[in-house]
Amino acid sequence: MKKTVINQAQAIALLKEKKSLSSVEIKFDSTPVEALDAFLLRKNGIPVPDELIWYDDDSIDYSDDPEITDEDLKTGRIKWVVKAEIPLHDDIRTWVKKEKIDLDKLLARLIDDFYNNVKSISKSSPKPAAKKKKKEVSRMP
Repeated sequence: MKKTVINQAQAIALLKEKKSLSSVEIKFDSTPVEALDAFLLRKNGIPVPDELIWYDDDSIDYSDDPEITDEDLKTGRIKWVVKAEIPLHDDIRTWVKKEKIDLDKLLARLIDDFYNNVKSISKSSPKPAAKKKKKEVSRMP
């Protein structure tokens, strides 16, 4: 039995009417999909292409989002994440893929270790001794 082809707007309408999509095939057209409808489709196993998802930033109510405090960062409740672009030579990129190395974890660990080593070196290295002034010896003619 051939499935009926429908677009995303028709699929959303069927889902909102609590109808099944098992007998249809969804073909996305260029019509934008509101973010909440994209959630509805995804919840029903239909991923929406990112470029079709539409939302209006100004209409989003952020009033129930709690403020982020320094305490949140100190306790680890929220982590500060840095994204970086690091150029890698082809041989290194190949090695990373082959070994299935998680670069995010590796770099975080390397930076932590580097920071801790620098701190321990600065604490354990002796402070340079104050230079003694040379006494000038006067010579008598």
